[in-house]
Amino acid sequence: MREALRPGDVPKIYGDVPPFMAVDYVPDLATLDADAAIIGMPYDGIATFRGGATRRGPQEIRKFSLLFGRRNFDWDVDIVEHLKIVDVGDVDVVPGNNAESYRRFENRLTQLLEKGAVPFSLGGDHGISFPAVKAVTSHHKSPMGLVVFDTHLDLSESLEGDRLTRASPLLRICELDQIDPKRVAIIGARGPRNLPEWTPLYQEMGISVFPMEQIEQEGMEAVAEKARNIATAGGAKLYISVDIDSVDPAFAPGTNSLEPGGLTSREIIRGVRIVGRDGFAGFDLVEVSPDFDTASGTTSVLAARLVAEALCCLAAARGGHKDAWRRAHIR
Repeated sequence: MREALRPGDVPKIYGDVPPFMAVDYVPDLATLDADAAIIGMPYDGIATFRGGATRRGPQEIRKFSLLFGRRNFDWDVDIVEHLKIVDVGDVDVVPGNNAESYRRFENRLTQLLEKGAVPFSLGGDHGISFPAVKAVTSHHKSPMGLVVFDTHLDLSESLEGDRLTRASPLLRICELDQIDPKRVAIIGARGPRNLPEWTPLYQEMGISVFPMEQIEQEGMEAVAEKARNIATAGGAKLYISVDIDSVDPAFAPGTNSLEPGGLTSREIIRGVRIVGRDGFAGFDLVEVSPDFDTASGTTSVLAARLVAEALCCLAAARGGHKDAWRRAHIR
């Protein structure tokens, strides 16, 4: 892994797009030897508000990831001492064809998993979480729990007749054999864009929802602990999905469906650290829309930072440094 303080020196995947955090680019999975693999899923399906922009999410997240190096000051941990990380590039999607694009993504993830790598998926819209979780559960063949940071519940049966869209991933995930909805937790739900039928449905299914009001009252620390315990009950493996719209648009304006009153950047960073403290089987970050971001790339920077934090979680868990960020520099 190269230090990325001079982005111009980093080899590119294509155009001006570097591998995430300047890790090695390994497009041929037959030669893959890694503990963690970054993979882009530049797919944007049926638009619910702003269309098309999330397909550029992976490339912009990668660009801004060069702001971050292998040692995180907060953790005082060198991630490459405990993880071999690579970037395998993007899935070759078929615009307008959810089913085929998802099939290609799932197959690519299955190959990563068979090589022993934990997948870190960069979206794309939130619909991609369904094939991602499906691949991880199919590989591990064991109970899986899910923690989702999201302002929306995403429980629609379909959108315009399509059951594979950003409106339905959580419902599709809960239909998987290895997923018990009672081990699914959503952090940050809020606002009038959630459909009225989603509330009785999540309650009937047994999904745990932690709305913004509960985070305001109890704090992210307590809520994230509860969510992780719910998802990993009975020794279930953990999958983490971060929809960037869980964050307030003051901190992440570049997304499909903005909803004021959300998490701060500090809250979402802490939430990822707490939920991911014991490691996880898969991680995704979705709904970054660079075309609607600030000129400084505020949303993409935060997205890259959250992926970097998740890598720290996995490295720390494997290297015996869990929760190092709590104490590394406190005297």
